[in-house]
This record gives sequence, C-alpha cells and structure tokens, in this order.
Amino acid sequence: MSLIINRKLVKNFYKAELFYKLHKAKECIKLFEAKYGKSFKEFERDVKTNSENFEAWDDYMEWKSCIKELETVNKLLNVISNLNCLNLNFSILYIFALYFQ
Repeated sequence: MSLIINRKLVKNFYKAELFYKLHKAKECIKLFEAKYGKSFKEFERDVKTNSENFEAWDDYMEWKSCIKELETVNKLLNVISNLNCLNLNFSILYIFALYFQ
C-alpha cells in the first residue's frame, strides 16, 4: 500500500488554517480596541506607566500576543502563497505542522 499526498490540497489545507488563525487574531485585536477605545501603542504606554492595574496588565499581555500571532500568520501566509506546489517539500510541511500543533 502506498501513500499519495496531493501537494495542492495540503497547501490549501494550511492556507485555510492560516486564514482561520488570521481571523481569530484580528478579532482579538478588535475586542481590545473596543474595550479600551485606543490603539495598542496608546494602551501599552498607559499600562507601562500604571503597573498597579492587574486586569489591564493581563489584557496587555494577551493583546500583545494577538498582535504577534497576526504578524506570524501574515508571514506564513506570504510564504505559503508564494510556494509553487511542485516545490512544496516535506521540510516546509514539517514547519507548518509544528506551527499548527
């Protein structure tokens, strides 16, 4: 018995997963922007000057994480979108598989 992997389907699977993560990160950022009525940079400045507000500090860490996730997903989407399916090798698939764990 042999295993046949359709590279285009694998690429499309990872793209779909990345679009889901992209949407999730954007929604997270919108939630915090609506909650605090300001951008992350403004919020970061306020939190760092008033470290006694633990809820705000927790939100700061989560918001920052959402921004990092958005940046990572955008980079991965750029990589996978520019991949030719013929060049889609298992080392690249392994990197994506690790990301999605």
